[in-house]
Amino acid sequence: MNEQERIRECFCAFIEGSLVSHDSNNVLKLFADDVMGIGMGAQGIVRCKEDLRPILLNTRNGLDNSKTEIQYSNMQIRYYGDDYASISATVTILTKIKDEQFKSHIGQCASMRRTEGTWKMIMVQATPLSINIQDIEAYPLSFAEDEIETYRMHEQFSNIMRRNIIATYKIDFEIGEFEDYVSTEKYSTPVTRGDRYETVMFTLANEKLDGKMRLKFIETFSIGNLSKCYHNGITDLSLDFEILQPDGKKLWQRNSLHLFTDIKGHLKGYLYLFDIDREKRQELKLIEQAELDLATDVYNKGTVRQKVELALALYRKSGTCAFFMIDLDYFKHINDIYGHAIGDYVIRKTADGLKKIFREEDIIGRFGGDEFCVFYTGKNSDEILSQKAQQICEVIRSIRFGNDGKEGCSVSIGIARRTEADDFESICHKADVALYLSKNQKGRDDFTIYQED
Repeated sequence: MNEQERIRECFCAFIEGSLVSHDSNNVLKLFADDVMGIGMGAQGIVRCKEDLRPILLNTRNGLDNSKTEIQYSNMQIRYYGDDYASISATVTILTKIKDEQFKSHIGQCASMRRTEGTWKMIMVQATPLSINIQDIEAYPLSFAEDEIETYRMHEQFSNIMRRNIIATYKIDFEIGEFEDYVSTEKYSTPVTRGDRYETVMFTLANEKLDGKMRLKFIETFSIGNLSKCYHNGITDLSLDFEILQPDGKKLWQRNSLHLFTDIKGHLKGYLYLFDIDREKRQELKLIEQAELDLATDVYNKGTVRQKVELALALYRKSGTCAFFMIDLDYFKHINDIYGHAIGDYVIRKTADGLKKIFREEDIIGRFGGDEFCVFYTGKNSDEILSQKAQQICEVIRSIRFGNDGKEGCSVSIGIARRTEADDFESICHKADVALYLSKNQKGRDDFTIYQED
């Protein structure tokens, strides 16, 4: 049984224990000891576990000879971290007394906490729906949702969730307007009830987000996409983004959106804005450390492969891209004569030189030892590639060490232009063939551009 099934089981046991079996003792076992219910419609306020007992007893009045059947619809579950959840549903109660059948409806909501693997209720809310459902102007469960939101923000409910929330928004996607806004920090976009949702979101994206993230933000949170997601069974969406603040700083934030429908089938949502700047920067630092060669701060071989494969798929324009295979000449000799400290110095200076020659969008990596590579994304004419190769040779020749800086080093380079048929293995192989020619036919300290047959 998965967690959603366990939540449903507890919820249904409460409904059926209250209205069918009238087993108040077992129903009370479904509640946590620190239950803090908000209300039970006209039946009173629940402030502790024992407050439920008279309410449960009241459900038996005049119904001892009755037969009751329960039906559920519009059941929705939402999570608040790993151990908190809420569940809401429209409950239809079919009661047969002698030969007469009665039908009534309630909007039932419960807030739950998992303790030692068992889900217990800590709040219940019920609203009568016995009038014609189609005539209801206000979604009864929306009141319960609002109460849960208020309760969820209470310190006893979840300190973890309160810690990084910047703002909470409620949106009616049917009319495309914000319904509510609660801010806890200054770094949020203020709205008022009735503000147009897409106008606010798209303006925010265009003014505060960069390039690709702007497009991703608009695509994710457009009403068209949200409607599509909900109809495909996706009720929770999340996106991390770096946003420009009024003071000029950039902060990482997360939009977490939960979708649900009201009793009329209107799509609505709660949007939570989180401050994740510290955690995100730590995460990105760890990712960067995993991707980089620690001695040089350029990409390691595994990362180079992944990024070059992606670049080969993305950069499809004719006459662009080339792969440089770069090998320091007689590097073993440098290590043997001058020691590994000097060898490490030469390696670091080589990486630094490559960073100065190539652009941020180019992929610079170290294959290991004295082997470096660059995937160049610019134009790949002979003139431009030769110019880049000469710059590399000059930078490496400028690295001085030993005997008052009188010693130096050189480099051999193989270059392969990208073709439509290339994958990582093929372009790497062609650059390696060209590198071999530079070493064995040109006497090193030179470069060769691979020529296709």
